[in-house]
Amino acid sequence: MSGIDASLAPAIRAYVMAANTGDSSVAAAIFAAEAQVFDEREHRVGPQEIARWMDASHRVRPRLQILGVQQRTGKVLLDSLVCGDFSASPQTLRYTFRLDSQGRIARLDVSR
Repeated sequence: MSGIDASLAPAIRAYVMAANTGDSSVAAAIFAAEAQVFDEREHRVGPQEIARWMDASHRVRPRLQILGVQQRTGKVLLDSLVCGDFSASPQTLRYTFRLDSQGRIARLDVSR
């Protein structure tokens, strides 16, 4: 799966594009006010803190390539290959998204 799956919710598509370009300015629009991100045993809450996490992540210039998408009740699982300027590159990661009733990301879990 080379591009961004058109069946993905707009907030998830926007997240993938932002992750690949380093554009954390979209965090306020795509993450809910009390959104939570769990990544590498760390927990971030709210769009401002998530934007800082996105900025810090982009220092290693990650490039997220979607390998597969699974739609489950209440969540979307996105399997990806992440390449960048870090020692474990490339790495396969799973992004688990949960959206709120307005279609914004309410929770994101990143796991291996």
